[in-house]
Amino acid sequence: MNILLTGLLSFFLTVKVAFAGPMASYHIEKGKLHSGGSAQVEVLENSPEKFVAKLSYHIQKKILVPIPEDQLKGETVFEFPPDFRDERGYLELETKGVIELEKAKLQFVKRVNWRGLKDAYQVLILPKNGRSKIEAIYHPSVKAAGWGRVLVTFINSIPIFNGYQVVIEIDN
Repeated sequence: MNILLTGLLSFFLTVKVAFAGPMASYHIEKGKLHSGGSAQVEVLENSPEKFVAKLSYHIQKKILVPIPEDQLKGETVFEFPPDFRDERGYLELETKGVIELEKAKLQFVKRVNWRGLKDAYQVLILPKNGRSKIEAIYHPSVKAAGWGRVLVTFINSIPIFNGYQVVIEIDN
């Protein structure tokens, strides 16, 4: 399960987050090894020089999963460059197809309709640490980070974790 947390934290570390409001709450959908959970992203600073956000999370493990509770919750503060704080970054990604970042590669997948929102951006994030791949749906009207849905697929040498997926959806 610690690998799940590494992947979730890797997502928030490597992705340039978009800005549409100061805070958003998310739920973590049930999976084979976890019964759900919650996450929250709070924007601490949004200036032309930097974007600072705090991620708080709590994953609820299933009964017989041998992971200490303290590894399933916590918070981390991240500082990002302002590139993707609005839709302009996603338009550029759509035009270029791929953008290489220091810690990840972003790839435009397609435009999608999600929860009644037209022309949302589906993007693939490939962290350079090789521990996960992330599909995210971004729309400028979604509060805080702009991410409505995130699917994290873990890449690991331990068979139970390799290919394990965690779905994170914004609360209404």
